[in-house]
Amino acid sequence: MKGAAIAFLVLLVAGAIAWQILFKGDDPARHGVTGDLFVDVTKESRVDFRFKGDFMDGKLIPTMGAGAALADFDGDGWLDLVLVQQVKSAKSYRKSGRTQPLEHCTRLFRNRRDGTFEDVTDRSGLRACGWGIVAMWADLDADGYPDLVIGNSGEPNTLWKNNGDGTFTLVKESGLEGGRFTVGLAALDYDRDGVADVYVGNYVDSDPDRESKTPPQAFMTPDQYKGQDNFLFRGVGGPGGLRFEDRTADSAAADPGSKTIGAVAFDYDGDGWPDLYISNDQWRNTLFHNEGNGKFRDVSDETGTGYPQDGPTAFGRRTRSGMGLVAQDLDGDGRPDLVVTNFATEPNTFYRNVEGTVFEQADRQVFGGAEDPTLPVPKWGIVAIDYDDDGRDDLAISGGQILSRLWTVVSQWFNPIAKNFGVGEKSYAQRQFLFRNESTPGSIRFRDVSAEAGDLGRLVVVGRGLSAGDLDGDGRLDLVFNPIDRPAIVLRNRALGGKSLEILPVAGKDRKTVLGTRVTVDGGAKDFYVVPSYASGSWTPLHFGIGAKSSAAVSVRWPDGSVEELGEVGAGAWRLRKGEPLAPLRTAGGR
Repeated sequence: MKGAAIAFLVLLVAGAIAWQILFKGDDPARHGVTGDLFVDVTKESRVDFRFKGDFMDGKLIPTMGAGAALADFDGDGWLDLVLVQQVKSAKSYRKSGRTQPLEHCTRLFRNRRDGTFEDVTDRSGLRACGWGIVAMWADLDADGYPDLVIGNSGEPNTLWKNNGDGTFTLVKESGLEGGRFTVGLAALDYDRDGVADVYVGNYVDSDPDRESKTPPQAFMTPDQYKGQDNFLFRGVGGPGGLRFEDRTADSAAADPGSKTIGAVAFDYDGDGWPDLYISNDQWRNTLFHNEGNGKFRDVSDETGTGYPQDGPTAFGRRTRSGMGLVAQDLDGDGRPDLVVTNFATEPNTFYRNVEGTVFEQADRQVFGGAEDPTLPVPKWGIVAIDYDDDGRDDLAISGGQILSRLWTVVSQWFNPIAKNFGVGEKSYAQRQFLFRNESTPGSIRFRDVSAEAGDLGRLVVVGRGLSAGDLDGDGRLDLVFNPIDRPAIVLRNRALGGKSLEILPVAGKDRKTVLGTRVTVDGGAKDFYVVPSYASGSWTPLHFGIGAKSSAAVSVRWPDGSVEELGEVGAGAWRLRKGEPLAPLRTAGGR
């Protein structure tokens, strides 16, 4: 009996130790959260979605999660939502000829204009049912309705033409198919011919079939893969206006061998020609300057945007793990700055645009250096969101680990380099963040207000895709998260802030793209491009917080360089077409 008792005690202690090692991580929760700045309205919104890829078969691919992208696809002025899904069972998927039930596919939710959404995937004709990662909305044929591009891993990307009647048609042989590991997408008119072009950023050289052959316990890290080249596709119109040709070599925009996760088009020097910034995982980031002659020039080194100029990296290299992107004027000097989210122990890279020529790294000043609360957490989705409409864009950031605690430990037994998966906080689901922009002229400062942010501060999820937009028409920007293995989350903004003015450029009778349209409100300018985040490209109105004012002076510079002075415009949301008066953006509420 004594021996049995000792043996039982030993087993109990051993079991407790094993449980501690394999399952017990750090407590990721943020305690003492106050306020109701953001309120979880997921249940009321009727957005019913859960990302759950085939982790055992897909290995690395499902760990990337997927995007959440917003756009008004039906033209009623209210933002709708697409949430990207992956293959639920790779074995069944292959057996059925690479098909799966529609309920396991990417879902489209239509805004019913009363605070709720309706799943319209079935009747819309959207059938994005593969290894999806990224969604990008963009009006690529300039008919006034945003089309949808879904980027996949190891399968052709798909382009869905918006028919303008609530339905979509798959564009066959669009030129964007690719078939690589697409995570980054950007839309721009790089040659200013009035036709939208598309940049496709690819990640590592793998696909679902190769991943399935890796033993379940032997997860490979991104370091163990080669990178893939990126591609620039020029829009050439054609039947339906949605045909693209590969102009990568001619334009010099390949970024060869990179491991691209994010891509954004923006005009960093204000010359009217769209430039490109590419965020890469453990590879130098790249800034391409548009030379205006159909070619790009890599200016990463001369502008200081390739490697971090200062501060830590996760693995002792010169590079960081670039993932999500923001390109927005955050210090109020009229020039777009850059923010890149990175892995645990790496700060979010903040590049301040200095007179449109170089970028100053301002991580320490902005986020607090060693006191940066996001340091222990891998960061993914990020959005610039003026949540209190004070005229300064704030930042929301989504965090989450790569692997669960169990797999983080087990994978190291078979692959020593897999210890990289365990860098940072030892938890799988993690905190989400909100930073308030409290910058003043000549000084950049963002304060972590997550603990005052209500349900946002209480969120503990394996964050990935994140998008922002005014979902309920109250003039305040709301948030949508698409985490891993947890229902998507809708957070309503209840900030007691100021008023806002939103303007959505829409293609007119000339059928020219509105990409690159610059709108200036009371001296503050924003350019209209696809809004990046992580695996999420949204086609949303330009949002200007105007505080207590009831109107603001507005001017527009169109992509062709022509300028319109619109005078004083009242707070609210407006639809803008070239040569036409502003019109209210939204139809009346209801269903």
